Amino acid sequence: MTRRRLVWPLAWMLLGGLIGAARPCPAADLDAPITATWSGIGLRAWASRLSESAGRPVLVDRRLDPDAVIRLESQGEPLLDVLGRGAALADGELAVLESSIWIMPRGLSAGLLGGEAARIAQIASLPARQRSRLTTTSPWSWSAGARPRDLVTGAAAEAGIDISGIDGVPHDHLPAMSLPELTLAERLDLVLAPFDLRVEWRAAPAASRGQPVPTGRIIAIAAGLPPVPAAASGGTQSPARARPPGRAVPPGAKTSPAGPKTNVAGQTYSLQVAAPLEELLAAIAKRLGLTLDLDRESLTKAGIASAEIVRLTVKDASRDALLHAILDPLALRWAIDGTRLHVFAPPPPQIVPPSP
Repeated sequence: MTRRRLVWPLAWMLLGGLIGAARPCPAADLDAPITATWSGIGLRAWASRLSESAGRPVLVDRRLDPDAVIRLESQGEPLLDVLGRGAALADGELAVLESSIWIMPRGLSAGLLGGEAARIAQIASLPARQRSRLTTTSPWSWSAGARPRDLVTGAAAEAGIDISGIDGVPHDHLPAMSLPELTLAERLDLVLAPFDLRVEWRAAPAASRGQPVPTGRIIAIAAGLPPVPAAASGGTQSPARARPPGRAVPPGAKTSPAGPKTNVAGQTYSLQVAAPLEELLAAIAKRLGLTLDLDRESLTKAGIASAEIVRLTVKDASRDALLHAILDPLALRWAIDGTRLHVFAPPPPQIVPPSP
């Protein structure tokens, strides 16, 4: 059976246990309601203010304007949604990692998430002693103007680890930064990520003398990663979305798909998302090789906005189960006709008055 991950710009995270041991992510922090108004704050300053609520640094990729003005109001929306809206205002998207949250240019966060998955898997495969070199946590800070090449060199030297390819790190100067407790591997990737680079980890050669230590090699962030959709990003686990109040399934209405019951080539999908309904369906349809045909008129009559935020978690689901999880809470139906995915709201049941 083939497993595939659907990923989404507003909320996606590696499912614990599928990749390897991982430090728990404080999902509750990202679900916390935020009530605030920002009337003209710069993007980087706005992200920094939300770092404490997020439980990890919220960082702005160097390819985005750090002074882009954020004007935003939130009345109790989940923090994750607020971050996604702010990222969109800066023409970016979110990549939510275990150790940090990045506001990235659109279409670039897939590599960041894939790189994190590769790092977790590589470190999990190392012998325990070598793994501990990379998973020991400590804070990290630097002053304005620090060069990423020097930071990587210094961190590797302090840990006694040989990393090749440092000469390939661009000459650049970073803004001042103060980071909380992170592992060495996380810190290195955090510095390299804005340059589309990451560290590939390998166990020490068998013939190593003394206390063996892992070796690292700086490579392109997407090297060796499976292809994923361009619109990819990070997120956090969130409970399945409850049925909206006052939107019960009409009696007799079917929410079962009219399409084939079988799974596509035995594939399963894992998805954790907080995203507008229409954009989510379009991304999933594309992933399934289909074209979305959304009946907006029927949705409007049913009181459902195509921009309504869908929040749910699905793990190892078939195609049918995935579509059920997204559409059943909204009492929507779907059908597949050739290469088209039709999504619509069924008409309300006809109420026949009793005979006099």
